[in-house]
Amino acid sequence: MTIWAIIWLVILIAIFIGTYLLNKHTPKPEGCEDMSECVGCNNIACSHHSAHHKEEVKDAN
Repeated sequence: MTIWAIIWLVILIAIFIGTYLLNKHTPKPEGCEDMSECVGCNNIACSHHSAHHKEEVKDAN
């Protein structure tokens, strides 16, 4: 029974590595180079979402 667990673990790790490499080599779509202006989705958990960026405070002096 442990052999099946090892086989499944190897398959899952291979799938993870394969999809990671495929995603890494996928080119960015045109127009997505400037991530500060990204409004493509409403996913607030995305690190590129504008809600995570502090606005620059200009000194009035």
